[in-house]
Amino acid sequence: MRRRLTIVAGALLALLLVTLMAPLLAAYAEERTQDAFVTRLTDVNRFAVLAQDALEEDADTGLESDLVRYAEVYGGTVVVTDADRRVAARSGDLTLDDARVAEAVDLALDGTATPAPGTVWPWGRSSFVVASPAGRDAQVLGAVVLVAPTDQVRRDVGVRMAWLVLAGLALLAVVVLASVGRFVGWILRPVHDLDAAALRLAEGEVGTRVPATTGPPELRHLARSFNEMADHVETSQRQQRELIADASHQLGNPLTALRLRVENLRSEPDPEEADRALEEADRLSSIVDSLLDLSQVGAEAAVPAPVEVVAQARRRVELWEPALHAVELHAPDRLHALATPDLVDLVLDALLDNAAKFAPGERVEVSLVARADEAVLTVRDHGPGLRADDVGKVGARFFRGRDHQNVAGTGLGLAIVRARVEDSGGSFAVASPPDGGLAVTVRLPLAPVAAHGIAQSRSPRK
Repeated sequence: MRRRLTIVAGALLALLLVTLMAPLLAAYAEERTQDAFVTRLTDVNRFAVLAQDALEEDADTGLESDLVRYAEVYGGTVVVTDADRRVAARSGDLTLDDARVAEAVDLALDGTATPAPGTVWPWGRSSFVVASPAGRDAQVLGAVVLVAPTDQVRRDVGVRMAWLVLAGLALLAVVVLASVGRFVGWILRPVHDLDAAALRLAEGEVGTRVPATTGPPELRHLARSFNEMADHVETSQRQQRELIADASHQLGNPLTALRLRVENLRSEPDPEEADRALEEADRLSSIVDSLLDLSQVGAEAAVPAPVEVVAQARRRVELWEPALHAVELHAPDRLHALATPDLVDLVLDALLDNAAKFAPGERVEVSLVARADEAVLTVRDHGPGLRADDVGKVGARFFRGRDHQNVAGTGLGLAIVRARVEDSGGSFAVASPPDGGLAVTVRLPLAPVAAHGIAQSRSPRK
């Protein structure tokens, strides 16, 4: 990337230099062309004065020898014609058969000045054609035409062009080495920082972050994305460590108890001791199954789809009615939310099971309402509830309230519910109502096609 940016920056600088040097070179070439043209025009005018006597007297006055000597010294060929276009003197083999010469003769005999030539460039091959009328006062006696080579002009312009190109290349090299390299380095510095941070993160430094306030906007956005990714990686690793630590601690108790039961059976067979051993084995199996369920959360991306949650809630409440003292369902006729197909069943099974275990004989209320753009599912019991400092811990792995340590369970049910709800784009909250009990609220996004009524159904247990 550095090479590409350097090439682009160098090309832009080269274009800028060409833009600046081209007018200078064009001005020099035009000036050099005009100087050469004026010099040749002066020579032609001098020959026109000399040609007056020769044309008036119709005699050889040494004009042709002057033309020959001029051609030998300065180059070019000259021809002098009378008013009838007959050649009076010339140097070399120049004739009027040349279209440019014939046109110049016509202009001179008409008394018209020769127009200035175009700018001479090194790659051109044309010559100057300069003409002047010969005569006295207003009488035109003939014409003098000079065809002059432009080799010297082309060489001078070529040399100037070469010097400008060399100077431009030298300046370009200096600027690229001195400034472009630093400029490209400044642009790529955030990229290098990101690369170094990614390497450190790959080596296990999960606390690595990069500044997200410097550099171009695109790189600042990339830096923020990298920091968010690093946050997720750090959170994931912390959760894995916590899960391993919690699981090791929680699995230690049933394994120890199971070992003691088995040792007792070995020394003194007892059917009751065998039953206790089986209970510990079942408890251990339940913990392992719950851990397996928890580990599957997030393994594959959840794909929420519109689900009619009222019908699912009604089926789960009817299923749990025999296990609860009194349960009521408050819900509209229909309500669609975005969730996985089994999410509502999983949530209600865990919450109603907890209500049956921790609030036996108490009334349980299940409500489903639509608020803003969310479907809100609340399960509230009227049992003893939890201590104030325990409420915020509900949903953590292996959490058991201090007043419920002797109630059967693994402490993973609500942790699984919370993880599954958040994985589906919802939220999980626990509160202690002022009049006692515990209320657990799950919020799910409403489906775009949600259409529901307001009629409520009540399903009290007999």
